[in-house]
Amino acid sequence: MQDRVLAFIFMFTVLTAVSTLSLSLIREERVDFYASLSILAYYVSYALTRPATGYRHVRVLNIALLALFALIIAYRVYGVLAA
Repeated sequence: MQDRVLAFIFMFTVLTAVSTLSLSLIREERVDFYASLSILAYYVSYALTRPATGYRHVRVLNIALLALFALIIAYRVYGVLAA
């Protein structure tokens, strides 16, 4: 179990660092883009490593991140459709 948690932390850190570095190199200024890619990195890392956590706060975190991601995407889609 400990190995999966460490693999999750490592993978999430690498994915977040690569996406942040890539976005900063192309001079992206939208904060919502950074946040949505970090949330995607979290879910990709979680899906690939599947750390066995049955804690309630992890479930609450997953729900909160999914809701935040949905709000960010809905806001961007609304901006595109309204323009």
